[in-house]
Amino acid sequence: MPDAALLPALKEAIRQNEIGPASPYILSYARKGKSGASFGAMQGDTNVSPRARSTLRDVLAAAGCDQPTVDRILHALSAALPNGSPLNSADAHTANAALDSAAGRALVDAMDEALLEVVLDGLDSCLAASATRGLGIEPLACLYIAPWINMSGAPTLLNAWLKGAAIHGVPPPAGPQVLAADVAAYLQSCAYFQTHPKNFIHYQQCVELGAQKL
Repeated sequence: MPDAALLPALKEAIRQNEIGPASPYILSYARKGKSGASFGAMQGDTNVSPRARSTLRDVLAAAGCDQPTVDRILHALSAALPNGSPLNSADAHTANAALDSAAGRALVDAMDEALLEVVLDGLDSCLAASATRGLGIEPLACLYIAPWINMSGAPTLLNAWLKGAAIHGVPPPAGPQVLAADVAAYLQSCAYFQTHPKNFIHYQQCVELGAQKL
């Protein structure tokens, strides 16, 4: 596990990157790629994440929704949603009210903690990958890595780079530590930020906000 002292900063960087100041207890729609509806500070996605779907099902059930309503909402949200919400106004209100209830908030928070564990496991793999070359990863660099894992999934290519491979033309970190500037250069070479370079400015700002909790 990463140093426990890093956790508040990691959580803040991820939250800022995913939702900024918005509420985690409401459905949102990225309208990109395979994204469906998302909720939580970690933005569990109802199309790609079984945990997000099961959490939303539990949230709706806890709110007293009948089975046809639960099934209708889950079916509508278990797809890529490039055009945003497929729900009618009544179902959208039902889902958002359930998420923002006391029971709903507790379930969303539990989902976020479980999704955070996946990110932390990925960060652990990065620490292990860099250690194969005798390198540590500085705390600020970890703040660059964690939101990326939450966005893109298992850090397979990132780990190959940390182990010494040049990826996307970016040479591996020279050491003796992996610095934030190293990871920033790697991320800027990735297809997502190549396609959306302005998003990297926002990403850096989110990391800086997380760093205030170091």
